[in-house]
Parts: sequence; structure tokens; C-alpha cells
Amino acid sequence: MLILNYFTLMVNIITLIYSLIIGFMIFFMSVVTPSVFKTLDESSASKFLRFIFPRMFLYGFILSTAALILSIWVQNAVLTFGSLLIAILFLINAYAITPLINKYRDQYNNGYSESDKVFKKYHLISVLIFLFQLALLSYLLVINIF
Repeated sequence: MLILNYFTLMVNIITLIYSLIIGFMIFFMSVVTPSVFKTLDESSASKFLRFIFPRMFLYGFILSTAALILSIWVQNAVLTFGSLLIAILFLINAYAITPLINKYRDQYNNGYSESDKVFKKYHLISVLIFLFQLALLSYLLVINIF
């Protein structure tokens, strides 16, 4: 009985972590980003977003890594694989894609008009990864609850 309660507690903590990640991702998409573009000029918005995006991705990485560790602990392969994939994608967005987005945006701002297409491509990839993570987290949350 005690083992079952311990297992249930760990699964509930994983559920809480997934909920936290989903919450901050939706908050960021629906509140932070639109507010930045409505209240700040382009230069200030760019500075702010360049500051907050990597930190947001790292926060997601830390939380998904915590879920990964707990998933390994409870020996749930689906949650382990899902948490690992989500954590890796946060790192990819933070350390691979975001620097490229910034690089090509800077080039475009410095007069290299062909950089705009590359910027838009990497930005789209980043957004698609973010949406995939949100969908995967939602799926993992649902299967974890039921």
C-alpha cells in the first residue's frame, strides 16, 4: 500500500510539473508576447524578447528535466521519453535556434534583405517546436490523469 501511495505521489508531481509548463507556455504566448509588441517600441521589444526567450526555454528545460527524473524513478517509459524529448527541444530552441533567429534578424536590420527569409524560417521552426511541445505536454498530462 505504501509503495502504491509513493508511486501515486510521484505521478501526481509529474502531472503538476506538466501543468506548470503548459501554464507558463500559454501565458507567454497569450499575454507576454502580445503585451510586449503593444507597449514597447521595436528596439525595446527586441531587447526584452532576446533577454526573456532564452530564460523561458531554460525554465522549461529545468522543469521538464525534473519530470524526466521522476518519470525514470517511476519507470514509466512514455512519460520518460516525452519528458526527455520536451527537455531536448527546450535546449535546441535556447541554444541552437534562438541564436540563429537573432543573427538573421540583426543582418536584416543592417540592410541584408535576404536575411529576412532565413529569419522567418528559423522563427517558424521555433514556433512549431513550441507548439509541438505544448501538444505533447497536453497529451502526457491527459494520459497521466486518466
